[in-house]
Amino acid sequence: MGHLSLSGTESGLGEGRAWILWICDQGLCLWPNPTEGPDSGDSAAPARALGATSCSRPPQPSGMALASLMMALGCLGLHTWQAQAVPILPLGLAPDTFDDAYVGCAEEMEEKAAPLLKAEMAHHALLRESWEAAQEAWEDRHRGLTLPPGFKAQNGIAIMVYTNSSNTLYWKLNQAVRTGGGSRELYMRHFPFKALHFYLIRALQLLRGGGGCSTGPGEVVFRGVGSLRFEPKRLGDSVRLGQFASSSLDKAVACRFGNATLFSLTTCFGAPIQAFSVFPKEREVLIPPHEVFLVTRFSQDGAQSLVTLWSYNQTCSHFNCAYLGGEKRRGCVSAPGVQPVTI
Repeated sequence: MGHLSLSGTESGLGEGRAWILWICDQGLCLWPNPTEGPDSGDSAAPARALGATSCSRPPQPSGMALASLMMALGCLGLHTWQAQAVPILPLGLAPDTFDDAYVGCAEEMEEKAAPLLKAEMAHHALLRESWEAAQEAWEDRHRGLTLPPGFKAQNGIAIMVYTNSSNTLYWKLNQAVRTGGGSRELYMRHFPFKALHFYLIRALQLLRGGGGCSTGPGEVVFRGVGSLRFEPKRLGDSVRLGQFASSSLDKAVACRFGNATLFSLTTCFGAPIQAFSVFPKEREVLIPPHEVFLVTRFSQDGAQSLVTLWSYNQTCSHFNCAYLGGEKRRGCVSAPGVQPVTI
């Protein structure tokens, strides 16, 4: 391990701020680390290449240099700082994901979603505050936008809620998505963002249009993750990201969000949301949880995982219209206009 991760509280460098301490040419150097914290696994990322290339980062010191660093920290009385290993997680099909795409029931869900959202906001203060703030901002943002047929204000507001990283709602949503798909009963009892999930999925479907890459080429994007190293079991595996996955058309943006894992992805169902995002300069493309990818390349550059994924131009949802009674199934329900995939 060539660096130490520090919190602002421990270092006295600002409450809630995270830092990385390195040995550099000038001695001990502090680098701001934006990837630490509860949102570090849900970062955006970018691109114009088919294979992931490593993000630039400060040089890692040798073992002798690290020993000198530890001695220096001891002299400074900073005994509470500890080197932290980056967890390694396997890439797979994310079987516990709540992956509903609402195929064939979007109109009925539209009728249910408005009162459902009101009820969920009454029980979730952060959801209520985030939605109300985004709703107010939408009044100015939507003017001048060209929206696809069927795209409603709620879809745009949902995107603005998700992209507002000034709070942890997007992280809480993705945590619920990653773990809320064990059964319909689990979803109905414990998934607190049913309306937001529906509005966000529909927003991506409407912005991208039906048919995936059958109606146009896929987007080549990058995604950087700062606190987790993802590794596929083998090349040729089918995988899903299993959550709403932020990515970017600009590789530099991806690297800014973290370099423990750098994904290069060709996506057929991810939708560009720059016009709706709270941070439009990030050139964000949002990928849905149920898109299926092929692992075409994997390598390591030091402590960084480099993963290249190509979309099958297919989706896989084990849930369909769950709120209206649809149970989880072993096989997949695919998006309209594309062939279902067996995984």
